[in-house]
Amino acid sequence: MAARLAAAPAMAAMFTLTAAGGASAAPAAPAAASSGVTNIPVLSYHQLDNGCAKTDALCDPAGSPAAKALSRMSTSQLAGADGLSAAAPAPGTDIDSLSQTQFGAELAWLKAQGYHSVTLAQYLSWDTGKAVTLPSKPILITVDDGIEDFYADGTSVLQKYGFTAVAFVVTQFADGATAGAQPYVGWDATWKQLQALPRSTWSFAFHAGAQGHSVTYPDNPGCTYFYPCQLPTETAAQYEARVSGEVGAGRLELNQYLPVNDNFWAVPWNAIGQPSQPVSGTDPPVWLAPWAANVFKVVFVQDPDRSDVSHERYRLEVHGDMSLADFESNLLGNTTNGFFNK
Repeated sequence: MAARLAAAPAMAAMFTLTAAGGASAAPAAPAAASSGVTNIPVLSYHQLDNGCAKTDALCDPAGSPAAKALSRMSTSQLAGADGLSAAAPAPGTDIDSLSQTQFGAELAWLKAQGYHSVTLAQYLSWDTGKAVTLPSKPILITVDDGIEDFYADGTSVLQKYGFTAVAFVVTQFADGATAGAQPYVGWDATWKQLQALPRSTWSFAFHAGAQGHSVTYPDNPGCTYFYPCQLPTETAAQYEARVSGEVGAGRLELNQYLPVNDNFWAVPWNAIGQPSQPVSGTDPPVWLAPWAANVFKVVFVQDPDRSDVSHERYRLEVHGDMSLADFESNLLGNTTNGFFNK
């Protein structure tokens, strides 16, 4: 998991950003920008109440199957722990699920510490050095995949504590749920359910299209995912056409159903061709990240070592075994280490 270090509290004031500020590499403290805003933490969530009661303090307490699975994962595996498929995991085995009480405790702590949500537009202006008014202690909360339980149980929690969130949507999952197809129906949100979410709480961006968040190639040795895996039978041109075509079609479909900020991409499984994650073929390591930076202004990953790579920015992925103390120390430690700096 990410480093767990203490950090000094940020000043509570309104800032107006007028120029881009430089940031030193972790772990040294960053040089402050003229506005005083050197970082915006970004959190990544997935599910609520899968395999645990809504009132449980921890969805995955020590000794649970999911907690044991987490304890066996390396740092790079944790960074890529973004759900394995569209299907609901067996109860009590999913590392990405929090309880409603657990999520509420985290938001209550954020509110008590003076954090305030920002929109994707505000984040992009800050990241690109444009003038933008930011609240004190800005933070961006994101929720991946479009799994319905988070919307059902998490919306009221967000509203209670005055936060907003970004839903990174997988069109394959919404299509399947809308069609009543397995394994999506009853697990993923339909397009109608996504459209019914309150716009005062939720905004939307692209996560994956028709294949990008599936274990698409189970027989491809060492690399079963869609985006970072060039098949042995594919030329570089064929691989690039497959990936760019899927992303392009997915973005078009998403825009047909929802108001979308097209400047952002949350990469499934944190796999963008880097050697710490599954990758195959000679083209993905040299093509995928630069292509993504050309298409999107911000590309979110869970790998802090890549926060200074082109347009890539780090998100802290929150897991169900994190106590409130773990959550606090991870967030503050990541902030101190400069992981959220631009």
